[in-house]
Amino acid sequence: MTDITGGEVFARCLASEGIEHVFGLPSPEIDPLLASLEDYNIRLVPVRHESAGVHMAEGLYKSTGKASAVIGNPGPGTVNLLPGIFTARHEGVPVLAITSQHRMGVSYPSPPSTFQGQDQLEAFRPAVKWGGPVFEWGRIAEVMRLAFREMWNGRPGPVQVEVPAPVMYETGGEKDQLILGPDAYRPSLPKASAAQIAAAADLLADAKRPVIVAGTGVDRAGANAEVAELAEMLGCPLIPTQAGRASVPSTNPNYVFGFGDGGGQARREADVILVAGSRLGNLDLPYDKYWGDPESQKLIQIDIEPTHIGVTRPLTMGMVADVRDALDGIVAELLSRGVAASAEARDLLERAQSTGESWRMGQAGPILEWDKETIHPAHAIGVIGEIFGDEAIYTVDGGLTAVWSYSILPPSRPRSYHSILELGMLGTGIPSAIGSRIGVPDREVVCLTGDGAAGFNIMEMQSAAREGIQVITVVFAEGSWTMEEPNELTNYGRTFGTDQGEIRWDQIAEGIGCHGEYVDRIDQLAPALSRARESGKPSVICLRTDRDANRSIPAAMAARWKEIQAGPQPGA
Repeated sequence: MTDITGGEVFARCLASEGIEHVFGLPSPEIDPLLASLEDYNIRLVPVRHESAGVHMAEGLYKSTGKASAVIGNPGPGTVNLLPGIFTARHEGVPVLAITSQHRMGVSYPSPPSTFQGQDQLEAFRPAVKWGGPVFEWGRIAEVMRLAFREMWNGRPGPVQVEVPAPVMYETGGEKDQLILGPDAYRPSLPKASAAQIAAAADLLADAKRPVIVAGTGVDRAGANAEVAELAEMLGCPLIPTQAGRASVPSTNPNYVFGFGDGGGQARREADVILVAGSRLGNLDLPYDKYWGDPESQKLIQIDIEPTHIGVTRPLTMGMVADVRDALDGIVAELLSRGVAASAEARDLLERAQSTGESWRMGQAGPILEWDKETIHPAHAIGVIGEIFGDEAIYTVDGGLTAVWSYSILPPSRPRSYHSILELGMLGTGIPSAIGSRIGVPDREVVCLTGDGAAGFNIMEMQSAAREGIQVITVVFAEGSWTMEEPNELTNYGRTFGTDQGEIRWDQIAEGIGCHGEYVDRIDQLAPALSRARESGKPSVICLRTDRDANRSIPAAMAARWKEIQAGPQPGA
């Protein structure tokens, strides 16, 4: 019987779970694993900062549905993972954090004399769904099964396995480790019962003015076609949440923009609302004035995570199930009954779309009238959308840059629009773009980021250059934390702490092996993007945008963002 190291056992477990990429940095404590990865067709992607490695895993998952692993070296390397791990927990991203540790005798418990001594399990406890140590070689495969079971249980999320170095280096017989594929020890996704499907179909069949709200869970579950088919059958408004932008493209004939007056009208007038794959968080403003009287409205909510059900709106029916399976079952049931769209539903859809278009044009007035030589961010995003179209994957990052991008980028294909809209973490855009391109190498990936957000992880563009990963990053550069200025100016008449100074992001890019472009007129942008695309390198466009224009997001949208933070505003 062949003896293998603990590191090779880990590599075999990762391969059996379908892990194809590990993000992180080498260290003696983890080297037996790294030395084994290539034998199991697992790619190690070295990073500049461990947290960015988690964001790469996030981008890869959001684009492909595949989980990855990240590495934390003892002490600071493990602590550096935490911002990314917290983000993954909020975003529902499955990722395995393998945190290496020194010898057990000085680690648990660790006296003050221990080098890099800390309780890494306790440090990770609030950030992960599950965490546990491997203190014996013979339990490696068992503990890995515990971790992956919890990773995929309900809404996916990050998990941690702590491994002291001696366990990584120890050898044992390969047949002494029971390594199982997921189907051999993990349950299938939860499915709605026939009774639940029938009950949901009853509510929708009897509805006069149904409305469907599609969250991120629709996109993650691959239920985009099913939710579109249901909306077409019912002839009703189909509203994506903010985070669920890629769940429903704006070209869908039933689409209604949820953050404007059309979305509010549709929700208020609905007699039955089906919410699929969303917890209805604060970003979706679940206040009565945007959603209607809950006493006269029936709500069906479908989500894979039990804790998401009935959080902000009272339910008529809550269904813990795989969204794709549940929607497919509802569609089949309604088809068997010969249910067709009601005149009231089609009328509501038409009126909501008309209201939404009028609202959109009203908000767009100042943007369309902009005639200064300086660059309006909305105009720049329009050019970016024209160049790359709806075939690209977009990762958006930053404050106001993300707000403009949400409204103006082209309709998104499934799994093709990534942002951080639950935790709001800055700096995710660049590494998320890199992870997306690693996962889907045959599609263009474009990151739109503010210069504040870009500063967090710009050095990962060097990782992209080193690894030959062509992503295009457009930095909307004003030398300011611009999103923070309106509140300061309104309340104090001045700004404080917002100035960053001018940064030539293109020159930084060239210094780390990327292609760089500087743009300060709108007519320069399209040629610069074309040159970046043709360079064959990862690229950074330093786009000098107008600060006043960036601050001037449409008034109604600004008011909604204020309500997200402060609650419903009197008279609004």
